[in-house]
Amino acid sequence: MKNIYFIISLLAGVTLLISCSGEGKQVVKKELTGGWEFRQAGTEKWYPAEVPGCVHTDLLKNKQIEDPFYRMNEKDLQWIDKKDWEYRVVFTTNRSFQKMKHKEIIFKGLDTYADVYLNDSLILKAENMFREWKADISSLLKEGSNELRIYFHSPIKMGLEKLEKNGYPLPAANDYSEIGGMGDKRVSIFIRKAPYHFGWDWGPRLVTSGIWRPIELQGWNEAHMEDLFIRQDHITREQAEITALFTVYSDKEMPAMLSISDNDLKQVLGTREVQLTQGYNTFDIPVKISNPRLWWSHGLGE
Repeated sequence: MKNIYFIISLLAGVTLLISCSGEGKQVVKKELTGGWEFRQAGTEKWYPAEVPGCVHTDLLKNKQIEDPFYRMNEKDLQWIDKKDWEYRVVFTTNRSFQKMKHKEIIFKGLDTYADVYLNDSLILKAENMFREWKADISSLLKEGSNELRIYFHSPIKMGLEKLEKNGYPLPAANDYSEIGGMGDKRVSIFIRKAPYHFGWDWGPRLVTSGIWRPIELQGWNEAHMEDLFIRQDHITREQAEITALFTVYSDKEMPAMLSISDNDLKQVLGTREVQLTQGYNTFDIPVKISNPRLWWSHGLGE
């Protein structure tokens, strides 16, 4: 049988660099992970929260609910998805970050219906668990202390509105609406949210909400990297041939240098001088790696 190999962690620790003419072109990033609090909307007491995470795990850690996976506790916790929830954090930015020309906040995963406020100003409304959200906060971000607050609407309430607006039900065999106390009103089909949250034959119905992926502040000046995709072209034991596909956004036309390197090996894998145009730009850099680490299915290799 012919063996098929794949690269494992071939570019672990990859760094991406855009070096443009002039000074002050570096991208600055900061994750907002610590110091979060949450509460049931309309109540006064805030509890410590873990981000990334979700309402159910935060309630459990604060001893506000019993273990959802123990005995029949699942049925006693169906009230959670009928409530709205709020998360907040206070964070600081320094003068060097404030000097960046563009200041953005990136939400890599909000579950699901969320109104996001920065310093009490609405910056975005999310309604899809499966995508990233980005907002320009240049005019709202202050040097020093800032407050980010996220209001999560009950996915059940939002789903019921969509069901009523649709006028007739749609099939959703996984949706254990009866456990949720909703009779035959299956709303999962109307919501851009993980279907298994609504129950399945292999798991409980826990329709949660929360910040399920990191939140990141990003400051940049003339240009920054929007996306990187690694395409594997050819692989043998001796050599891997891949292509790094870059998407770069630029404020203006200017020359730039793209570089891709491996931090583990302390080695530059490829560079390319490019001419950026205003808007989105796409480029590729071919890379060859000697003696790549290969991925094998269980029991067939290292």
